[in-house]
Amino acid sequence: MAEDTTPEREAPQGQAGEPTGLNTPRNIRRLKFVVGGMGAVLVLGFAVIVAVIIQRAGSLGERAAARPAGEFGVSRVAVAPGERVRSVTMTDDRLAIHVGSDSAEAIVIVSVKTGEELGRILLTPMSGFASRE
Repeated sequence: MAEDTTPEREAPQGQAGEPTGLNTPRNIRRLKFVVGGMGAVLVLGFAVIVAVIIQRAGSLGERAAARPAGEFGVSRVAVAPGERVRSVTMTDDRLAIHVGSDSAEAIVIVSVKTGEELGRILLTPMSGFASRE
């Protein structure tokens, strides 16, 4: 048998030998890790969005049951017989109603959001204070 006497040629770099450039096993592992991480971030973000939507939908149902949509509702502010509303002042979340009669005056504080009476300030005259004599 004759021996093959042809000199062995080495494959030039970039051909059928080991991968070069971006197509190396190390780079492919990195790429798999990055793609897996981005997939996990997408799944986690989607889960957070669904959880927030469910939470807001649940609290919306509680608010809708308390009061019909678009309506303030009916609130009763106690006004004694003979008293009249003298003025009304409103801020962002409070309503002040000045009621009075010949003998007494009061300021009623009402929540704009719920319509419930938060308190009353009774105005009583002080005898001899800043009197005109």
